[in-house]
Amino acid sequence: MYPILNIAIQAARKGGNNITQAYDRKTSQYFQNQNFLKKEIKYTNYFIINLIKKFYPQHNIIIYKKNLNFKKFLQPTWIINIFHGKKNFQKRYPCFCVSIVIFIKNKINFSVIYDPLKNEIFTAVRGNGAQINGYRTRCSKTFLLKNSFLSSKIDNVFQKKNEIYLRILKKIFNQGVILRNTGILPLDLAYLAAGRIDFILENNFKIQNYYPGILQIKESGGILNSYQIKYNNHNKNIIIIANNIQLIKLIISKIKLI
Repeated sequence: MYPILNIAIQAARKGGNNITQAYDRKTSQYFQNQNFLKKEIKYTNYFIINLIKKFYPQHNIIIYKKNLNFKKFLQPTWIINIFHGKKNFQKRYPCFCVSIVIFIKNKINFSVIYDPLKNEIFTAVRGNGAQINGYRTRCSKTFLLKNSFLSSKIDNVFQKKNEIYLRILKKIFNQGVILRNTGILPLDLAYLAAGRIDFILENNFKIQNYYPGILQIKESGGILNSYQIKYNNHNKNIIIIANNIQLIKLIISKIKLI
């Protein structure tokens, strides 16, 4: 194993286990307490940063924040999010994860996504494949829409501004597609890489949200494609992430008919 990946896995496990311990030991009244949550996150971030700095003192470390603008990384840079799924945690819905991405020479070279409740750790190394708990992952071989598994964020999908996307979803679901969401994008991306999900549709694409899973999908044989659709004189970019090119072509052929 690459030494830097080993440290990333250690950091992810420690972060995930800290959050899991907090999840297990607190009663329901604590889950709505924002101060408690912030305290746990702050403590875990502090521990992880110290662990990384111990082995790689010259590396940059960025704690992921919403709407954070990423510039070109001139030296090795770690992007850490130790807590995807805060709303799930507060609702006691057992689904959250940790992600760590390492950029070297402005490219994602290492990716780690850790689900502490299932004890599943998804990793990827540029040019050397992706794994789950040490076993190689491959995207599914499904090339038909019927009975394929789709992950898509459908929050606010019925708002007028999302009319095009709603029509696309209706068209896709009419083909017998099955919706499967963890509610956490990094886990959905990891699941696609592992063959548990066949494709993902995204309406409001922000590249930084996809950093944890892009490398894992590419190293497992998956493909990311941007497709622009015109509807009522409006252009809309739809991001399609799928297990293979045949499925992407089929999805686009259905979207064209809208």
